[in-house]
Amino acid sequence: MLLILLFLTVPAKASEAPDSRLSDDVALMKSTIALLAAKDFTAVRDRLDTAMGPASDETLDRMSNLFGAADPASIETISGTETRNLQTGADNSRILLEYAVTGKWLVVDAVINTQAASKRFTRLFITPNKQSLRELNAFHFFGKGPVQYLFLVGWLTIIALTAFAMAIAFRRHTGWRRWALILSMPLGLTPTVAVNWNTAQIWVIEAVSNSAGEVIPIFAFRYPMAMFGHTEIHAVYLYVSAPLIALGYLCWHWSQRRRLLAPRVSGQLTAG
Repeated sequence: MLLILLFLTVPAKASEAPDSRLSDDVALMKSTIALLAAKDFTAVRDRLDTAMGPASDETLDRMSNLFGAADPASIETISGTETRNLQTGADNSRILLEYAVTGKWLVVDAVINTQAASKRFTRLFITPNKQSLRELNAFHFFGKGPVQYLFLVGWLTIIALTAFAMAIAFRRHTGWRRWALILSMPLGLTPTVAVNWNTAQIWVIEAVSNSAGEVIPIFAFRYPMAMFGHTEIHAVYLYVSAPLIALGYLCWHWSQRRRLLAPRVSGQLTAG
């Protein structure tokens, strides 16, 4: 029972305590947005990487006007991640902040590149919303499309088949074989397919993009094989990887049952 409940357990949330560099980047981002709201465009432009291209006063003014004259009611850090370029030694921070301003919420999406002591913005976008991200991405079961519901049916089917295989293994085996089978059955061994519950976007979690395009591995490891999580903007997504051990065990079990039943049926026909 505990193992079955594991399928419905929310994944443990990763530690959100950022290191000192990420904290510095969040502070830099907040101060830059404050300069933008105050229409200090020269100071803002000095913090932008040249790769972003020229940022005209007109463009920065449109971004500034989104904030208005009043101070934001709140500023929430939605997510913050870090990556390192092993070839150049540069660090990149991807940060999403949400500002609650009069009548709307503003999501600021930025990437800050750090090389030695130099920090520059290589990405800075502002998206206005009529609701907060938590409200926009709250889980609602009804009102979704066929993609979400078909995926949900497959997701639940995989969980049910795995639980069924575990129950059979528990009854048929004893000792270490029983527990080895039960513990290995929730292991997904194929690439993991995920669907965004709100947008119906489907993607493969293990897919890697490079200059040759998107590469999807033949085998992957996911334990447990079916679960749900949240994107960086708090949208719920379901994901599933095929539990080949559990499915293989069920096929073996059913074939064994057919072999055992065949002599009985044959004997009954002969007696008749």
